[in-house]
Amino acid sequence: MSLWKPPLYGKILAWFLVNLLMLLLFGYVYVSRLVTPELEWLLSGPSGDKMEKLSVRLADTLMQSPQGQWPDILESFEGRRGVIFALFNTDGRQVLGHAPDPPEAVRSRLVDKRRPEMRQRPRLRRPEPSGQPPKPRFLLRSENPTRYWAGIHMDILHEQGGLWHPMTMVMVSGDLSAGGLLFDWTPWLVLLSGGMLLSALLWLPVVRGITGAVRRTNEASKLIAAGQFDTRLPEGRGDELGELAASVNAMAAQLGGYVREQRRITADVAHELCSPIARMQMALGVVEQRGVPEQEAYLRKLDQELQHMARLVEEVLAFSRAEALPELEPAEEVPLRELVSQAVAREAPETPVRVEVEDLNVHVCRKALDRAVGNVIRNAVRYASDIEVHGGKAAGRVVIRVLDRGPGVPEESLTRLFEPFYRPEAARRRSTGGSGLGLAITKRCIEACGGKVTARNREGGGLEVTMDLRLQ
Repeated sequence: MSLWKPPLYGKILAWFLVNLLMLLLFGYVYVSRLVTPELEWLLSGPSGDKMEKLSVRLADTLMQSPQGQWPDILESFEGRRGVIFALFNTDGRQVLGHAPDPPEAVRSRLVDKRRPEMRQRPRLRRPEPSGQPPKPRFLLRSENPTRYWAGIHMDILHEQGGLWHPMTMVMVSGDLSAGGLLFDWTPWLVLLSGGMLLSALLWLPVVRGITGAVRRTNEASKLIAAGQFDTRLPEGRGDELGELAASVNAMAAQLGGYVREQRRITADVAHELCSPIARMQMALGVVEQRGVPEQEAYLRKLDQELQHMARLVEEVLAFSRAEALPELEPAEEVPLRELVSQAVAREAPETPVRVEVEDLNVHVCRKALDRAVGNVIRNAVRYASDIEVHGGKAAGRVVIRVLDRGPGVPEESLTRLFEPFYRPEAARRRSTGGSGLGLAITKRCIEACGGKVTARNREGGGLEVTMDLRLQ
């Protein structure tokens, strides 16, 4: 089972995000471990303004209600925000709320420096948040367990024992945000997301240039491996990827030259062999006429060998010429059903073949397609039975399929079936196997027609050869 492998662009972005997360983690550790517990600097901005507005709203609500309803009002503030609210008097004692006992550092900040006690309640104006200097406030962190204590002195008095005490509102939370009252993570997350998006957009041209060059090099390498040695890559880049493209182009040109020279030599040798083989066959005919009966078996064996050699040379010549078919023969409109029927009649005159081909025309080299279809049918007749030929349109292309119910080929041989002179083990006997050039010639002919040919084993036994051609 193959695992999904992320593309190079995804790896680069993932590495960038990991790097960014490491920086954020380092910053978090630095803030949480190295910064002192006193966090008043957080209250100098929007968090402090938000806290003061909340204290004004709470004070306004309390001043409009009897003192006996204050505990319920405080609990309603707790329920809406998920933090603990409490009111402390001037000496640091909790008079309303259910906050835990504050640590000494917090208790010392709870002591109000204003006049602590008065016999009669003075007249206090309803607090107005705007136009007033900021009220004293604090924010501290305690450990074991970790709690955040935020307090602000209020313009409201509480009567206890006949005395009126200025009050301090305290919020206790297990996290720094305090339900968004102290610190709101949303702007920071938006800022972080925007920074990541901006960084990704800035990286996009660079990463796309790298991955695009790698993708083009990969595609060109596949084409070169398939024998298209005229494939070239752009060499405009001045970096290592540009040098790689130049090296691939040089390799393709050199390989193309080697292959062309090899094919030329093969064609020349095969052509030169035709004359001596013909002369040997003529000489053998003379010997057969003048020979004695005891020599008949040897002469027949020699004749078979010469015929096999002649067929092999003929196929080598056909293989060499197949690549030049588009230059020697222009493409034309070919009736597919007629061509397939002629190939079946020629290659399988005594074998029943089921033919189901649509009546359509295909724009190809007639000789190339005829040779390709004929080779596949001959190969099926030689090794299998129950042969079928199907042809028609599929996804805007023309597909010709030749199916049989023979032994098939080993799975490891499917990728090499169209290589020159390759024959599976079951086909390597001279009595049943050919030269190993028939399917290689088929591949050359189909590629000359602008298509491709593939083979696969059928379920239940047999082979299926598919020739895929363009419609126009």
